Amino acid sequence: MDGVLSTGEVATALGTTRSRVHRAVTAEMVSPARTSGGHLRFTVDDLGVLEHRLGLVPRVNGLSREEVLVLAALAYRPFGLRSARAIARSARISPTTASRALGRLKGMGLVGRRLRRVVLGEVIDVEVWQVNLRHRRWRELRSALAGVVFPEPPVGGDGECCSPPVWLRHLFWNAEVGKLDLERDGAYLAGRVLASEDAQAHAWGAANLPAAAFRRAASIRGLEPRRAALARNLAAAEVVEWP
Repeated sequence: MDGVLSTGEVATALGTTRSRVHRAVTAEMVSPARTSGGHLRFTVDDLGVLEHRLGLVPRVNGLSREEVLVLAALAYRPFGLRSARAIARSARISPTTASRALGRLKGMGLVGRRLRRVVLGEVIDVEVWQVNLRHRRWRELRSALAGVVFPEPPVGGDGECCSPPVWLRHLFWNAEVGKLDLERDGAYLAGRVLASEDAQAHAWGAANLPAAAFRRAASIRGLEPRRAALARNLAAAEVVEWP
């Protein structure tokens, strides 16, 4: 890819549409040059900004951009997500769009509803959405999903996509959980995850918290050696290993 890109080339690189790229320019996310004929010309730096803001969604045969985002959101959460709204927050799309995508993906057998036992004050069974790892297309899809970059959260959002799931909130009983942020409060969250004996909490932390959060938690004075070792292991596990 050379240093000057057309609108179509940017759209193809990001797995999005020309109209979405044009809207990004109108919103002043980037300021590309224009040719004498009025055509936009983007730099590689512009592409990097748009990748961060709009996301990067590899094209997958037979699936829409939104369906790929939904699959990626679920693939990064081995214990599933309970609702279309939770999936929408994780995939950075609207709940209506997420519901439609889930309906089509379920029809193709790529996702489904499963019962999972969780602790919510008491041990109960809840239904969650999960990917179907036994689907014949999964081997093909997993490499594409590993390349997904989720769009930037909308400004003014409620932040719920960045806070711990409800089934882990008992670990953070002395905090206003809805306002916790995975990046800003990562060390606190990592510390509470390390203090838990819940393997599901450890798996959630490895998949969602930055490695730096566990490294900071591991350096806390007085931390038990086995907890410090767990912190280092979870930091190393930050990159998702696909089945």
